[in-house]
Amino acid sequence: MSLWAEIPLLFFVILGILIGLFSLFLVFFPGLTVIWASIFVWGLSTSFNRSVGPWTFTVTIATFVVITLLMLFGNVIDNFFMAGGARSKGASWWGIGLSWVAMILGGIFLTPLGGLGLAFLVLFIAELVRLKEHRAAFQTISSMAIGCGWAVMARLGIALVMIVLFVMWYFVLYQ
Repeated sequence: MSLWAEIPLLFFVILGILIGLFSLFLVFFPGLTVIWASIFVWGLSTSFNRSVGPWTFTVTIATFVVITLLMLFGNVIDNFFMAGGARSKGASWWGIGLSWVAMILGGIFLTPLGGLGLAFLVLFIAELVRLKEHRAAFQTISSMAIGCGWAVMARLGIALVMIVLFVMWYFVLYQ
């Protein structure tokens, strides 16, 4: 790839990575997937370093597989943090499931922030109906909110590992 083609491509890949990184603070936005997609675009554009040599190609593919596994793990683990936070205060699986559906539908039809607010509201209502006590219902959503905070931290850590792997890919394997 020529330098004139590489510079704009690298700019857009880095921009995508930064958008994904900053969106990790939004519980409902797939920031890890955006980072992964940006790295995937780079890999496709450079043919995963196939032209550099077979050893480099193999290491590049292995690096991308690790990045993919990290993205998949990060996208699943955050749900466990949020659900685990709610479950720690006794929320029912039914209420957690309803709040998860509310977050997805609210994120689609409202703003993504509205989806998160709707998830908390649905969990509160489900637990209020089940427990008939507003304090206990509030404790479940506050515990879910703490779980959301832990999910953000976990995704941030995973994203940083993904980015470090990409930087190593770029500077060590590609240059």
